[in-house]
Amino acid sequence: MTELTPEEKRRIYEEEKVRLEAQEKLRSKFGEKATPAKSAKKKTSPATWGCLILIIIVVIVFISIFNETSKESGSSAPSTPKEEIKLNAAVRFTGTQFVIQNNNDFAWTNVKLEINPGILKSGFTYKALRIEPNTTYTVGAMQFSKSDGTRFNPFSIKPKEIFISADTPKGRAYYSGGWE
Repeated sequence: MTELTPEEKRRIYEEEKVRLEAQEKLRSKFGEKATPAKSAKKKTSPATWGCLILIIIVVIVFISIFNETSKESGSSAPSTPKEEIKLNAAVRFTGTQFVIQNNNDFAWTNVKLEINPGILKSGFTYKALRIEPNTTYTVGAMQFSKSDGTRFNPFSIKPKEIFISADTPKGRAYYSGGWE
């Protein structure tokens, strides 16, 4: 057998070195363990811990809000949906005033009246503290306003719908009506 020259030995050594480095890169890229001498336990990055802590905080806040909402509604466990409470009302528009009649045997409190309500933004609103049972309540049309302060002008805007919400002895109740 012939002896390798020092130049051939150096070239083989470098080729083997490149081959081992390429194998090492492939192993680390595809998740295979490297050789036992070079393998090290992967550490969790601080960013991963930060994301995990943020997710836990969001979940805790969500659960606390859900529990608070359940307590406010008077139930601590999920129950069947409550029946919608309807106000027994009649509403007329005289051209300058809205005449609201409470036909219930109980007072409405924290009353919100809304003319031409929108789906994404509110219409013109008016709030009354109390409307007594079996009485008529009259409100001037220009008492209704939007959140930006714009008043309802019955001479330039036609009332099409009215929505009433109020507190009752059985909970929050609603009325919806309209004109042609």
